[in-house]
Amino acid sequence: MTADMLVERMRTIPDFIIGKIIDILDAYEKESIAAEGLSFAHCPKCGIVHPKVIKGGKTSTGKQMYRCTECQRRFTADYGTYSFYSHQSREAWNDMIKMTLAGKTLESISQRLDINIATAFRMRHKLMCSLEEEAATTVIADQVELDEKYLRKSHKGTQLKHVPGKKRGVRASKRGISNDQICLLTGVQRGGGSYLRSFNMGKPSADEVMNLLPHIEKKAYIWTDSSASYNRLIEELGSDSKAVCSKKDYDRVNHLNNVNSFHSLVGKWYRDMGGVASKYINRYAALFSLRYQIGKMDSSEALLLVQSRLRGVGTNTFVTIEGLKQQNLFSPPELAWDERKPA
Repeated sequence: MTADMLVERMRTIPDFIIGKIIDILDAYEKESIAAEGLSFAHCPKCGIVHPKVIKGGKTSTGKQMYRCTECQRRFTADYGTYSFYSHQSREAWNDMIKMTLAGKTLESISQRLDINIATAFRMRHKLMCSLEEEAATTVIADQVELDEKYLRKSHKGTQLKHVPGKKRGVRASKRGISNDQICLLTGVQRGGGSYLRSFNMGKPSADEVMNLLPHIEKKAYIWTDSSASYNRLIEELGSDSKAVCSKKDYDRVNHLNNVNSFHSLVGKWYRDMGGVASKYINRYAALFSLRYQIGKMDSSEALLLVQSRLRGVGTNTFVTIEGLKQQNLFSPPELAWDERKPA
């Protein structure tokens, strides 16, 4: 059928049928956009709610651009997300996410994607910045186990003349729990999610434990060790609780097996990476928590989970390349080594 014959036949089709066809095509386009994560609750340029967008050409790197019909301004589908302003393709980002969730090193990611290791570093940290932002809204509920995980303070990647170097595996200079140790406060929901973040060095105080308050649902039943630091938190939540002081107190219900299992995995992942710079610890904490929740999920399924959880995250914030390296994500001043030379 020629184009002229098609046009002639279209003239004989009633208007209401043509309207139905247009509605079907519009619905199909909306479903396709939503399936690709391109459905916008707001226009990232003018802020209009549920904007109507049309294709608006491509960037110099081949990314599809879209135009808001209200403000006529263009933007990419990943505007404000971890892959925004990146020269790498969506396929490269997907491979990087899969390899990161599988615990692959930056060297292996660099070789697989045929990119510089510095680019692999930036891609991973942009992803982890989004994971950390998404983790800020995490709430665990029902049955919750609370405990702490301690990691040695590290200035990996930064050479400090007045700080002697240490080989991997060497013990901390101070015995037991001290300010040489970063404390990762941990909450694990039995059969559900997890929350992992650092707020302090050494043993946490009751005030520092209170940082967990927004991340635990009221009235959740809580298991802890014998630390009195959790008492105020439990009282504020109005929760029933059980202190399990040692493994002698463990039974089928009262135990800390889930949080201990998570801590074992965190320790393994941390060692596999050769340690991480402490100023980035909360980025990695968000990654570790996600890896724990994914478990043995298929890599493609895990990728879809990450993409769905990060959809809409970061639309109002942007991470610059300099910010990736310089931003200190760990606020307590005890973390920073004194830049002055010792007397």
